[in-house]
Amino acid sequence: MRNPLSMAGYALLSIPILLTACGGGSDGAGNWPVLFPTPAPTQTPPPTPVATAQEKCSIFAGASLAGAALKEATLVPAAAGAAEYCKVTGILHGTLNFEVHLPTVWNNKLLYAGGGGWDGSINITPVSPSGATAGYVLVASDGGRQGDALDASAFLNNPTAQADFGYLSIHSVNEVTKEIVRKRYGSDAAFSYFEGCSNGGREALIQATRFPNDFDGIVVRAPAYSFTELFQAFVANGKALAAPGGQLSDAKVSLIGKTITAQCDALDGIADGIVSNQEACTFNPAVLRCTAGDADTCLTDQQITTANTIYSELKRKDGTTVYPGWGPGGEDQGWPLWVTGSAIGGTGLQFRFGSGLVKYWVTGDPAFNVLGFDPEFYSAGLRLAATTLDATPDLRSFFGQGGKMILAHGTNDWAISYKGSIKYFNDVATTVGGASTRDASMEFFLQPGVQHCAGGVGPDTVDLVDAVAKWREGGTKPSTQNIVATKLDSTTKAPVLARPLCKYPTFPKYKGSGDVNSADSYSCQSS
Repeated sequence: MRNPLSMAGYALLSIPILLTACGGGSDGAGNWPVLFPTPAPTQTPPPTPVATAQEKCSIFAGASLAGAALKEATLVPAAAGAAEYCKVTGILHGTLNFEVHLPTVWNNKLLYAGGGGWDGSINITPVSPSGATAGYVLVASDGGRQGDALDASAFLNNPTAQADFGYLSIHSVNEVTKEIVRKRYGSDAAFSYFEGCSNGGREALIQATRFPNDFDGIVVRAPAYSFTELFQAFVANGKALAAPGGQLSDAKVSLIGKTITAQCDALDGIADGIVSNQEACTFNPAVLRCTAGDADTCLTDQQITTANTIYSELKRKDGTTVYPGWGPGGEDQGWPLWVTGSAIGGTGLQFRFGSGLVKYWVTGDPAFNVLGFDPEFYSAGLRLAATTLDATPDLRSFFGQGGKMILAHGTNDWAISYKGSIKYFNDVATTVGGASTRDASMEFFLQPGVQHCAGGVGPDTVDLVDAVAKWREGGTKPSTQNIVATKLDSTTKAPVLARPLCKYPTFPKYKGSGDVNSADSYSCQSS
């Protein structure tokens, strides 16, 4: 038997011979060939450069995307209270302008801010504080027209402008924004929200009823959800004020406001200047009737008629209700702007807005005398306008896809009556199959002492975007989140008073002790 080591040695010595026989062998320099060549080092490709925030922003300038022409794309540096973002502006079909803010540090969510009046400009600042600070992609548009929010002339014989303003602009811009978000971040937003007040509140309800899949959560503040009915009430109030002897001076308006506060303030347990128990507050203007001639301390019969027109339901000739009228409170702050117009030259914003609908949408006559408008004669035109402008209470599809909604309204709102929101809230229950079905996806809050969208004697600052996000994403109803509304000092922005935000029909009632300006001194009660 051969020595195994000798055999191994023989085998190794034989390798060069075998290689020579196979055409291998020396490399010509007397070196033996390498038996097991070492592979050449792998060349690692250089890392792909990471695009800067500026580069990611610049790609949108001048681009065409989803049918929109993008114009400006500017990286806005961080400033006090605001993080860095890319500002993108664009336009659809030549008239619908929009703006998108793409934060460098994104929370994976989107927030669309609604407009106001007849739109005409872009206001991308959310009402809720968290909207501007939590890292949302922010979106806003101008409703498809540019100009004064009081001017409705662009809608005269203009179906495109009417459709955009009425129901289409938010949805159209939202579709473009989705593509912008995908291009910037590589994915869709995890959650999309909408917040709007006044016409923006109408837009919010249009979205929920016509495009229920666009947004996961919606905040509806003081909604003008039925333009055609609300604006008929505007015109009726204007007619009463224009009647001989019907005008109300600032002194008379102040008299009404002070009388109501004196009568109703303490109904919430404390005389603090805020009427919180609105349901229990009733007012009959006749208690101020003049008995010894006209004076600033009383109301004439014609002035009582004017006041009653404003507070009462507006009815058709057949007795059905058009609009529920306004509740008492805050007249001294709200009427000079919205009703009498003394703060803006003598014609209130109510009548100005109502005139726009009548002239440029219903009659099609810019020279029409609105004081002579007969809604019964133009009922067909009003119904046609309603098909474009008004939101229905049918939220079944929105609720069915998991959508959550918060409705809020100030009780001293002299643009849009909080009673209209109560009616809408009740109509939703009827439409969706009962209050329990509605309440599983929608909650309603009155804001005592708050004027239109903001202002007034009551606490007008409350974060409802954060509340609806917690509800949609975590299942916690707003009424269980201990939400507090605050009033901020106009100069320092420091809180000067606070109240719990109470789910309708409850209101913040004073507990009987404690700081009257602290929310802890109040609880939500129904009586």
